[in-house]
Amino acid sequence: MTSLKNTLRTCVALSAVSIVSSCVPNMDLNNPEQLSVDTYYTTEAQLEASIIPAYEALIGQNQGGYARALYYNLLAPGDDFDKTFKWPNLYQDTYSTPANEGLLKSSWQDLFNGVFASNIAIEKITHFEGTIDEAQKDRLLGEAYFLRALHYMHLVQLFGETVPYWDHPVSDASEYYPGNAEKGQIYALIIADFAKAAELLPLRSTLYADAANKGRATKGTAQAYLAKAYLYRPILERGQAAEFGKAEAELKKVIDSGEYKLVDNYRENSMWGTDYENNIESVFEIQMFNGPDWLGGDKSDSWRWQEIGVPDGTGGSWWNLAPNQRTYDEFEEGDPRKFMTMWCPGGAYYTQLDGTVADWDYMYAHLSSDKHLYGTRKECPDYQIADADNEINTRLMRYSDVLLMYAECLSEAGNDNKSITDPTGPKYYIQQVRDRANKIVPSEQPHLWYQHEPGYIPNVDELLASDKVINGVPMNTIKNIIVHERFVELCGEYLRYFDLLRWGLADSKWLDSLKALGWSEKAMYYPFPEEEPVSYTHLTLPTILLV
Repeated sequence: MTSLKNTLRTCVALSAVSIVSSCVPNMDLNNPEQLSVDTYYTTEAQLEASIIPAYEALIGQNQGGYARALYYNLLAPGDDFDKTFKWPNLYQDTYSTPANEGLLKSSWQDLFNGVFASNIAIEKITHFEGTIDEAQKDRLLGEAYFLRALHYMHLVQLFGETVPYWDHPVSDASEYYPGNAEKGQIYALIIADFAKAAELLPLRSTLYADAANKGRATKGTAQAYLAKAYLYRPILERGQAAEFGKAEAELKKVIDSGEYKLVDNYRENSMWGTDYENNIESVFEIQMFNGPDWLGGDKSDSWRWQEIGVPDGTGGSWWNLAPNQRTYDEFEEGDPRKFMTMWCPGGAYYTQLDGTVADWDYMYAHLSSDKHLYGTRKECPDYQIADADNEINTRLMRYSDVLLMYAECLSEAGNDNKSITDPTGPKYYIQQVRDRANKIVPSEQPHLWYQHEPGYIPNVDELLASDKVINGVPMNTIKNIIVHERFVELCGEYLRYFDLLRWGLADSKWLDSLKALGWSEKAMYYPFPEEEPVSYTHLTLPTILLV
């Protein structure tokens, strides 16, 4: 049996053949020999394949998923990453993005491809009349609901709550332009879909017992995202408060399940190639792969390492988006995560194709400008590869995120004074994340100091009593420490901007760093792109080309 990653690779490879061999030459959509959504889903295997396009849309068919455009669109508006001199027309971090911006249009279309594919899967699974084990049918339906919610969550984060609303397959052209969603409509759908998914999906240990299912959404995945949606409510349903109590209940289920834990080595989360993918800390990750793309070349995690990884001057990197000085300064002295997150002074070495081992001094010397920026190590190998891309998975949610969200909920409930050893208080969960950061890291580059001694960041109580100020924020409250810890632990994992938005809508001080960059409330979301949500071919064959 193959993993979901291999299934995606196989399905997309087959799609390239089907496009050439059958779909393009034969334009008669009524051809009885031509597969369609009305004739395809007749067997258990075909039903199993029905959700693959919804997963694949997260990677992207039009460069719009996490293979390329989506990581730009999610990272650029924050205060933690800046554009470089290499791409002066990257508008995302100027808060004046034009509606015809290419990366934006690509994400818009691919995310709606995912919505359309999810809708078709929900319909076909719900009304399947063939023979199939009910537990398997429930699992597939749970995945489809989860993926629809996830795609819509991305869309609303980026474009606001009035994006077009589809909760069923488009049957004809009259349904292709539904108009803007009503206030609260998509938030309600996201919550309902994640909740349904949590009911239907099996536990990770049950599902992943079969290696073929590794990478698929699980009960814990749906519960964690349901909690995140409750916390994201100020963004997803503009003007509404976060639902901390509801989020707390879902996060406790994830924690109490025993299905997840922090891995000992922080670098095992997205950094060392593919060996540690779908590990015990992974709540959900995108299954990247090398395969045929829209141009007949490679499709994968694509160009992340080259575009936002190693700085320019170290082997031809494009280096279009990079962590800035604020990000560098956010890390406490003695925190090894700084050097596992960024290419920076005192950090890791990088090996070029010609064998040159480049330390930060070499990188710095070869930068043309923007020397206040740093490279990104997460999901980027420590050596240059001849191809522009790689297939390292994109981690969308880790257990450390769950722990920090739970700590935030407990803090909001008034438990800040609980002991650091008391699991009913927030300090307990923050400390788990900080303890892991202090552990000796085996198998890293031998010159790094933390190869030979542990990190030495203080515990939560010590930090509270330290009078320490980081980037202008005093570490004298649990809330401030949670904000800080989410910044450093989850840096570059697409969360910072949206954390600032949800906090800032309740307490405007959290928007000060964005306002200093030119942000205003009018620029909270990107403009709707000048692009059809999906191509008209998806009205008839939205999934067939991928299975």
